[in-house]
Amino acid sequence: MRLLTILSLVALSLLLALGSGTSVVAQGYYYPPQQQQQQPQPYRDPRAYPPGYYPGKLVQPAQPQQGFSLRRFFGIPDEPPPTVRAPVAKPRKAPSPAPVARSEKPKVDPSTHVVVFGDSLAEFARQGLEAVYADNQDVAVVGKIRNGSNLVRSDPADWPNFIKSTLDSGQKATVAVVMLGLSDRQSLQEGEERVELLSDRWKDLYGKRIDGILNTFQERGIPVIWIGLPPMKSSRLSEELLDMNNVYQESVPRHGGTYVDIFPGFVDDENRYTSTGPDVDGEPARLRTDDGVSFTKAGARKIAFFADVEIKKILESLRTGTPVATAPTSGVDIEAALPALPDAAAPVSLPMKPLVGPVLPLTRQDVTPGGSLVSGAPKLSGDQAYPVRRALRTGIAPGSRPGRADDFRWPKS
Repeated sequence: MRLLTILSLVALSLLLALGSGTSVVAQGYYYPPQQQQQQPQPYRDPRAYPPGYYPGKLVQPAQPQQGFSLRRFFGIPDEPPPTVRAPVAKPRKAPSPAPVARSEKPKVDPSTHVVVFGDSLAEFARQGLEAVYADNQDVAVVGKIRNGSNLVRSDPADWPNFIKSTLDSGQKATVAVVMLGLSDRQSLQEGEERVELLSDRWKDLYGKRIDGILNTFQERGIPVIWIGLPPMKSSRLSEELLDMNNVYQESVPRHGGTYVDIFPGFVDDENRYTSTGPDVDGEPARLRTDDGVSFTKAGARKIAFFADVEIKKILESLRTGTPVATAPTSGVDIEAALPALPDAAAPVSLPMKPLVGPVLPLTRQDVTPGGSLVSGAPKLSGDQAYPVRRALRTGIAPGSRPGRADDFRWPKS
């Protein structure tokens, strides 16, 4: 009975709680609560009230909803919000002036054109010749370089056709400089047969390809300077290039060209490759790079030095009308062309030094005739003799003088 009474009381309380709501749900219908009609308020001038106050009620600005905070839960006041500083505009730096590109002064209508043909090694020859004639406005150096090209694997008419197309396109050429062959150390194809490198048949076929290049210049009356190949860091490679230089040296003079042998200019006293050596001024310099193939600026300038000797001969012959000797030659004499090194300079004549000098007596108390030697002990007397005798006999040094380096006395105030 008690349990039933308790359950009935709980049910009654639930019904009372549901019945006290503002809306009534009965028989599946919803009855919205009746809105209380507002009474019209008399008009009041809003200017008579402070801001935020309106007739009939005081309107408070909406407060932001605050979430749960442990500080408020335990009664700890909130920290003030951090002060947000207005961003300060940094002063803009004045733009730095753009670097002025140094434009090289173009050469206006030069009368002499030195055209360099060849592979990657010819590029160093072009750089050196360009440095030689940089201040000469009457000479222009033009490079027609084909990196990686060769005479062995390409068509024999490839290089002659390239030279013809270059000259037919309007390129002027007073002197032609050729440096080619770095990539030619490989067998030749003759029909279906491979000809071994540097064999007699290989040299014969290779020489004919060189003749095709030289004939192209000879037909157009352009003098040719053929620069030989330099030594390399690999001794085997240097030996092969020497044999190829022999082919150039034999073929070039037959067609009226000039062969320049630069091999001796880049070896040491034992005829071995060296990366250093005398430059064009006779000073020791680094001529080759670490790969043992390329050249530094000093090395490129040295290549151009040997070629420029022959270029000047050709230009002088064109000016005077005298022919240039076409006899086989190994090019420029390296030792005669380069300035002598300081250690190889001629000895300077010096006056003869006497074998025996004058005899000077050591027992006399007087000075020598020249006044540079005094024999015997100096004679001191009076106040000068006492400090000297005390220092020599008792070892007591004389006192210092004011202002001297050994004067350590504290100055009196």
